[in-house]
Amino acid sequence: MAILQWNVSVEFWSQGDEAAFFSWLESIGGVTRVEGNGLGLLIHLRSTRISKTTRRELVAIYKRYGGDLQELAAFEDSN
Repeated sequence: MAILQWNVSVEFWSQGDEAAFFSWLESIGGVTRVEGNGLGLLIHLRSTRISKTTRRELVAIYKRYGGDLQELAAFEDSN
């Protein structure tokens, strides 16, 4: 199991935007749980190795919602 820590506060434009963010994040393969941690989030992953599809989805959501892509660096060499 691995945990990503999203350290950037996310600004949501509406309740629907917030719902879409969490729905998308929780639908990504390998993500088992998402929980608040102060101003950030803890994203629990099934494994320390993630698929290319999972990595691509995480990059997309990080870019869309202003996450720090450096947090994903540990997963660059995953399958």
